[in-house]
Amino acid sequence: MKRFLLSLIFGLTVAACSEKGPETAKKETTPEQPTRVLDYLSLTSDYLLKQQNNNGFFSYEFDFITGKPTEWDNLIHQTRAGFSLMQYYTFLIASSIDPPKAALVLSAVQNTLAAFGKASVLHNDMPGMLVSFYYSPKAASFRPTAEFLHDRLTIEIAATAFALTTELYYWGMTDDSSFEEYRLKWRKALLYHTNRFIKSGGKDNSFPSAVWLALTTYAQSDPSDTEVAQTAEKLTALMLSLNRPIVNAENYTWDMMAVRQNSRADVKNKMQTKFVMRRTSDILALYPRHDAGINSCLLSLGLATASNLLLNDPEQTPEMKRIGRAALGRGQLEYYSSLKFTILPQQTWISLGPGRTLHSQDFKLFTGASVAGLHAPQINIGLAENCLLAGMRFAGEDIKESAARENQ
Repeated sequence: MKRFLLSLIFGLTVAACSEKGPETAKKETTPEQPTRVLDYLSLTSDYLLKQQNNNGFFSYEFDFITGKPTEWDNLIHQTRAGFSLMQYYTFLIASSIDPPKAALVLSAVQNTLAAFGKASVLHNDMPGMLVSFYYSPKAASFRPTAEFLHDRLTIEIAATAFALTTELYYWGMTDDSSFEEYRLKWRKALLYHTNRFIKSGGKDNSFPSAVWLALTTYAQSDPSDTEVAQTAEKLTALMLSLNRPIVNAENYTWDMMAVRQNSRADVKNKMQTKFVMRRTSDILALYPRHDAGINSCLLSLGLATASNLLLNDPEQTPEMKRIGRAALGRGQLEYYSSLKFTILPQQTWISLGPGRTLHSQDFKLFTGASVAGLHAPQINIGLAENCLLAGMRFAGEDIKESAARENQ
């Protein structure tokens, strides 16, 4: 299984915002810029590792305007942090890069899997267990609405899917079954909710694509599990047939990630190709122009994944080539533009637009973090995860160059 998986992935007070003229701006000290995608990946992974708490979860968000962590948290981003780090570990091993870093990343994954397991809860009317936050409404008279309960369940399903996928990769790379008990409980819960979704004909547009990714990964990791294999096959057929609205880059990107995982089964699927083409055309229509003022690593990840699928298809048509090249070019633009939002070592200020900067010694505490955008001086682990995952799509030339140096 390890061989199979390796083949898959080759504080302080904040100063007020100040208006500065050109002469003043020139005096700002700019930190040394990393020169390679691999450098940015290392910085971002370091940031995520430093955010992990003793309980295995991660400090979520920091606002540089207030100089304090925010009260927000995000269960999906918590479990996706484990997923992202596990993907990075697989990337490091497959590329023979930085064994000491790989060991640190793997240890963090172990801690986060243990945390996900401890945070899993049993729903009285549902089999298996789902990763969950414990909700403690402030008002004693709080009565959750049906919409609240649906949204909470959807979040827990998506979070559990990322936890399961992380565990499957961990199991495949290490042959360590320490988390098998959690795996089986998460499996049972996701099968239950997936079968309900299939029986409904896919009516719930909010059903997470992360489940598609998880069950496809499970079927490939354990081919002897016929129940998972059959359910994953049915889910794939249904997801490819649906024309679910694209609300934002989130659902598009995880659709593409699921299709990419499914394509590794070496089964030619014309519906899959049409699905990627249609969804990619839709997302490019939804975001027709590049916005240089926001961090768009998430969109980049989806586009880079789609372009890889279309441009490497042996039965490529001119239309596939056109859409694939458009996706690649836009994906590259979004990723490399987003790099300017990475906090660099010893950085003490960020730009808020022409002639405006925000100063804080706090920036030094968050090297490698990804700022949300010019007008949103916040960081959170979700942004870093997106940039870590996207960066691995664009590190190929760096890896080749490093290998060539070693062979000289």
